Amino acid sequence: MNQTFPIAVDPDIIDLAESFISNRRSQIQKWREAAAVGNARLLHRLGHEVKGTAGAFGLREFSELGAQLEHTVADGNLERMGDTVERMIDFISRVEVVPR
Repeated sequence: MNQTFPIAVDPDIIDLAESFISNRRSQIQKWREAAAVGNARLLHRLGHEVKGTAGAFGLREFSELGAQLEHTVADGNLERMGDTVERMIDFISRVEVVPR
């Protein structure tokens, strides 16, 4: 099993950050299925949402992965979409929110 890694978050928004992460984790299977069939519409929406929201919680790497997913969808590169989704899943599976 991969180790978790901590992301320090302002204590005032820690509950929101944990909820954000929990909601994303509950969507992992949906992401994999979308990547497997090349559902560009769903993957673009996912990338856009993650890019715009993750940074607010200090999840800069996750936000960057969301931006990458948006770009790979725009390029139509199915293989890169799948790779990016797997990197997003790895990140969200291992991140642990801790108070700053």
